[in-house]
Amino acid sequence: MPSARRELRKGLSTPKVPKVWVPLNAIAGKRECDPIIDVQCNGSVLHGVLVDGRAGVNVMTIPAMRYLGLKIDRPVLVTLKMANKQVVRSEGVISNVVIIVMRVSTIANFHVVLEEDGVYPMILSRPWLTKLHARNYWGEGYMTIRIPLNQ
Repeated sequence: MPSARRELRKGLSTPKVPKVWVPLNAIAGKRECDPIIDVQCNGSVLHGVLVDGRAGVNVMTIPAMRYLGLKIDRPVLVTLKMANKQVVRSEGVISNVVIIVMRVSTIANFHVVLEEDGVYPMILSRPWLTKLHARNYWGEGYMTIRIPLNQ
């Protein structure tokens, strides 16, 4: 008999199918339940940032990196498999980037990829969500985060 935990995990990890077909792009497969937010970094605001609980690493495009005035810290020989099954090469990693989302400041590392036909300048992933103790209500269209007392 399967455990309740395994059955619950199986039910939660089932991907949701969008009601309207949306084309996939080089960065991520946009689904209607993915939250899109604004991120502040280095005094600039980056609009249209995807929060993707299925992604394993934070990703930023080269144009977004230049817009925010950031530079690659170290080159890496890593390939990333995107949501649309496309494999892309990371140009490098930007470490310890201070980003502000919903008035909460956090530090994150980003893999930098070439922008091909992607629509998202940045993807915030599962490690970022975990760091903020975020709860994402995918189907209902909102997300909550725990604001530390010192902010």
